[in-house]
Amino acid sequence: MTVLYPEVKAQISQFAGGLMPVRLGDDEQLSLVVKTQKEAILAAQMHGLFAFYLPALPSSSCTTTSLISAFFDDDDEPLTIRTPLFGDDAFSQDIIEILKYDEVSVYFFDEHNYEWMSFRTALEDNGSCLIGGEDIYLLGYHPETVKCVHTVLKDWFGARTTEDDERAIQAIFKESLSPSDLFVLDVTPEMNGYQGGAGFRHDTLKRTDPGYHQERDISACLSRAFEPGQIMMNPRRKDNHKEILDHLVLTEELAILVQAKDSPTTEAGITRTLQRKRLATHSQIDAAIRQINGAARYLEREGVAKLVVAGQDTDVDLSKRRVIGLAIVKELFDDEGTAYAAACAKMAGLSGGGIVMDYNSFHAFTHRFASCDAFVQTLDKLIAHVRTHGWIRVKDEVFDGVLDWVESMRAGRAAESDHPDK
Repeated sequence: MTVLYPEVKAQISQFAGGLMPVRLGDDEQLSLVVKTQKEAILAAQMHGLFAFYLPALPSSSCTTTSLISAFFDDDDEPLTIRTPLFGDDAFSQDIIEILKYDEVSVYFFDEHNYEWMSFRTALEDNGSCLIGGEDIYLLGYHPETVKCVHTVLKDWFGARTTEDDERAIQAIFKESLSPSDLFVLDVTPEMNGYQGGAGFRHDTLKRTDPGYHQERDISACLSRAFEPGQIMMNPRRKDNHKEILDHLVLTEELAILVQAKDSPTTEAGITRTLQRKRLATHSQIDAAIRQINGAARYLEREGVAKLVVAGQDTDVDLSKRRVIGLAIVKELFDDEGTAYAAACAKMAGLSGGGIVMDYNSFHAFTHRFASCDAFVQTLDKLIAHVRTHGWIRVKDEVFDGVLDWVESMRAGRAAESDHPDK
């Protein structure tokens, strides 16, 4: 798609993530873009398939449905994308149309809009509510309905049965539409303009050296909200050339100390047991927070710290800046919020406090709050909530922000329809 239909790339770039129906050229049928994390793409590549679940869901007025897409890094708790479906929404109607096809072209993109694989895909419906005998009606759109559907879908999927698995629509890869063993070399300024970059980055779907890639992923995400000159990757002490942390973001009033920890994105890595993944998360959080606090102590002790970034000397003075810590790890688990809140408390010594995020929520956060003011304001809000009321999932805050954006878009379309001459 990237090569043959470059005009679609702008749409994909504006789309934060999920399922996106597109019509390519003069094609009669729709195609499907899946924009998601590399782990989900790799899981689909490993198994040669993924699955669509369309449960029959009771509501106060009818039986309805919505969509869960599952990518099986784990058989019982796979990676998922939840997609509410509504009767008064063209996007939902396009999704339903696609799910009724016998075959569809599916294109997989990651959060930085790199296309990693594409397949002509057979859709084998083994008994979803689309072909069942029950009457199914899609609800009307409302922000509160969206939240309710997400909650219901999550609860349903967690309690699903073997029969539910058997009734899912299997999306089985048949014919590759592009090479699947790709190497990306990106020399665009928007991805490489920060301090400490080499002017280019390389990437692959499988990552045996996660640090290199994650640091550049985070730099690119930060570049959505901050100017390139405000972002320093891998700042080092001038006296001993030791790296103090992954990223230092400086504005006139604020210093954000960012430390990330990641694991390899390989078949072995994504198929580890959930218990091992949980243990790795806790270890990564502890290590990241120790480095953030250590960097803060060094910078504050020095007064004017002398650093080196990509061979260039720079002086950093935190005396008039509020300091925030941001620890980023591969994944967080919804049932461990108490432990994450306790970890955030370990950054209470920073003047602005600190918070822990998983990488995918961080990507969504910078995509939604793509200005310095919006980013900092929402980050402060999250830190204050965790400090006084306990854990809050970053993706929930992003979700509320996205719903606000959807409402503004719907209002704009309504205004245009009222004034068609404009």
